[in-house]
Amino acid sequence: ALPSREGEERGRMPPKKPGKKGGNLDDGEEVLQAIIIADSYRKRMSPITYTTPKSLLPVANIPALSYTLELLGGAGVKEVFLVCSAHSDKIADYVAGLSSLPFTVSVVDVPNCRSIGAAMREMDSRGKIRGDFFLVHGAVISTIGLQEVLEAHKNRREKEKNKDAVMTMVFKSCPPKHRRAMFAEDDVAVAVDPDTNQLLQFQSMKGQAFSLDPARFDSHQSVQIRYDLDYADMSVCSPEVLCLFTDEFDWLDFHRDFVPGVLTSEILSYQIYTHVAPSGYAASVRCLHSYNCINKDVVNRWAYPLVPEVNLLADTSYSYAHKGVYKERGVTLAQSCKIGNDSVFGAGTTVSEGAAVTCSVIGRGCSIGRGVSIAGSILMDGVTVGDGCEIRNAILCEDCVLGEGVKLPSNNVVAEGAKIAAGVELSEGVRITVAFPNGMDAEDDDDFSDDEGG
Repeated sequence: ALPSREGEERGRMPPKKPGKKGGNLDDGEEVLQAIIIADSYRKRMSPITYTTPKSLLPVANIPALSYTLELLGGAGVKEVFLVCSAHSDKIADYVAGLSSLPFTVSVVDVPNCRSIGAAMREMDSRGKIRGDFFLVHGAVISTIGLQEVLEAHKNRREKEKNKDAVMTMVFKSCPPKHRRAMFAEDDVAVAVDPDTNQLLQFQSMKGQAFSLDPARFDSHQSVQIRYDLDYADMSVCSPEVLCLFTDEFDWLDFHRDFVPGVLTSEILSYQIYTHVAPSGYAASVRCLHSYNCINKDVVNRWAYPLVPEVNLLADTSYSYAHKGVYKERGVTLAQSCKIGNDSVFGAGTTVSEGAAVTCSVIGRGCSIGRGVSIAGSILMDGVTVGDGCEIRNAILCEDCVLGEGVKLPSNNVVAEGAKIAAGVELSEGVRITVAFPNGMDAEDDDDFSDDEGG
């Protein structure tokens, strides 16, 4: 048996109640729907996202979006709306090439959309959502079962007759010392009613103490404050959520605007609830650091059964070998090369004599020269590495070329199509690109070290 591991207000009029709007389903039948937000509207992944949408970045050589679609298929979703603005043509082409999906996927192209709020307002204006739906980030890798979350949400609204329960947010328990939060919206503490799971407060802990309004205790006999929860970028929503974004036109961000706006409104009576997954893995690509960590988690089998040899895509052929090595058919390894633990090799890749690769993900069609040393890195498809190169904790995007003797010491990014001349040694953290930003990104950034620097 293969080894496995378990993962890890603004005072305004209340929003209009959603009516039944047009759709493409017959007889008004309600089917389970999902909205995937493919963009993050930030530049944390630059310069990689200048040419590739974040949702299509490979995780263990499988596009992140495929993991998200697998999650929704397991939850019984029948209709998916994939909202995107940057690189929407690439996302549409990728979806069109997928086969045997258990649901329909409609790519919703929203040009010049700069926020989640704008994306949600666009979906509300299109009138395609008929009932409760999943709201998911486009780069979520998770084994958490969403059916239980959906049932709890429906039970509140239908059996308990609580129509004000408009959202159930999915959280995963994670001790503070293990948390990877690098940004304010990721490092949060929450106040929850332990008897009902109602969310009472959702507050960033970056540079401030947690403060709770004593009035919260007037209507809740007990309040639990937790600093061990990570939001999994997944929620079950009722149609009112779309209406709230439409009516509150200055709500742009989910963490900074929507959640606090609903919880603190003196006019709106809507409520948000929590679901803390008792088991399973959940992570979302939010920055370079999390992208690197998630690749390692999948390769190290923390996200089991989402491991390479499951072959989520029909055209992949990964098999599991000794010491945590995964290979597709057609990989050529020289007799004297050294392959270390926790490494992945895509079809058509060649590793030459004397090369050493460990704890790295190597895409398809890569060429690794003689005497090359690669550790803790991600190489996407078509990368060429010249003889004698040294690569540590780096990301090399599609079709980039490294001349002989190039040294990437740590936390370097070489974007798609870039070429580095022989003998060049980059400084730590340097990013190389030949592409230009598309102007759609917000004003924040990160590196992919363990520190919070920019």
